[in-house]
Amino acid sequence: MGRICAAAVFGWGAAGGFGPLGLPVEQQIGFTITLMAALMWMTEAVPLFVTSLLVLFLSLAWLQPALDAVGRSVPPSVFTGPFFSDVILLFLGGFVLAAGLKRQSLDLYAAAILMRMSGSSLRKLLLVSMATTAFLSMWLSNTAATAMMLTLMLPLVHQLPTGASARTALLLGIPFSANIGGLGTPIGSPPNAIALQYLRDINAAPSFGVWVLIGFPGVIGMIGFSWGVLTTMFQVKGQVEPTNHNPIEIKWNRPTLLVLAVTASTILLWLTTDWHGYRSGVVALIPVLLFFGSGLLGVAELRNLSWDVLLLMGGGLCLGEVLATSGFAGTLVSWLPTEELSVYGTMVFFGCTACLLSSVMSNTATANLILPVAASLSLEPMRPILIGIAFACTLAMPLPVSTPPNALVFSSGELRLSDLQKAGSLITIAGCTLAFTTGWWWWKLWGLF
Repeated sequence: MGRICAAAVFGWGAAGGFGPLGLPVEQQIGFTITLMAALMWMTEAVPLFVTSLLVLFLSLAWLQPALDAVGRSVPPSVFTGPFFSDVILLFLGGFVLAAGLKRQSLDLYAAAILMRMSGSSLRKLLLVSMATTAFLSMWLSNTAATAMMLTLMLPLVHQLPTGASARTALLLGIPFSANIGGLGTPIGSPPNAIALQYLRDINAAPSFGVWVLIGFPGVIGMIGFSWGVLTTMFQVKGQVEPTNHNPIEIKWNRPTLLVLAVTASTILLWLTTDWHGYRSGVVALIPVLLFFGSGLLGVAELRNLSWDVLLLMGGGLCLGEVLATSGFAGTLVSWLPTEELSVYGTMVFFGCTACLLSSVMSNTATANLILPVAASLSLEPMRPILIGIAFACTLAMPLPVSTPPNALVFSSGELRLSDLQKAGSLITIAGCTLAFTTGWWWWKLWGLF
């Protein structure tokens, strides 16, 4: 059904079926590609990464010639670049760090420590893993935090019977808490950083400490709510016992020390990006170069990396370029009736729009599309509007393509799309509702207005 719907959308759009909307040809093409990709991603009519490559193909073979025809030429790198962008490099570095930890059994060692912290209770294990992931995501890339926690949790998950609902809950808790943790600091998620840049342009940026004060309570509340949703929806109960009761022994040799040193250094450099000025993607190349250059990892490990996830996220970023370069993003937002809305109404309206878009494409791309338009509005104050939009982008998590953590955990092959959609949609609605109600009051209390 998904393939049929997507083919119908493509055929209709190619025949100019969206002409009655009054859109120029290039915007009709952008609209067609976006709608078709959303349908295929939501229905999994084909593997997710195939849809991403289809977005790239159509942007080069259909949209770019249409742009050339109207005198708005863009280089092919505009569409191919997202597939090797800073976000993709960050993903690659996280994958390689996880492979290095696994090679030295450090993932099993850390998992054993996590087991002792939770006392073997599945409910407590879920809560401890979610709290840990959220805390890491406040200070690191949420992708890097997810990669590390997935490495730690998979050995424990594999000890549960195949098909056990608790396996799904433990895995879903990782991306959900990584997304939620990103609200806590300005560096917690890309939408936060984008919003902060626009706020700096109008001299309205809150300090780092104020951002933590307005975001961290929401992190605590949403982690508790999400834990309750997962334990109830998937009936998490009982105990998990390790299959091997003997303590895991680590050989503290040069390779092990290299993995620990490189991992710690990479995390430290991610934490101090503002000091040294190197982007997170550049820092992520360090473990790639050192692990493969030293021989710690080889060609076999390189082949086993989740390249399909990299293609999936590249497609989400490419779709953002399709929307922007075709001009359809601006048209879409111009259709929104914001003239008579208050500051609060504008925040809710743009926030809900951002949440919907971010559900079917990269939240970073959504932030890049929505925030510039919102920042151009002649409203005061702008801080709650832009921060509300950033939070809405981060909280959208019903699909693998919605956020990098979702895509990363979905790549484990342990999750069904329906489980991610049900739990993710509920948490998304609750998170945005909390941000636009209690959050509004809390932000006002701390002088965000």
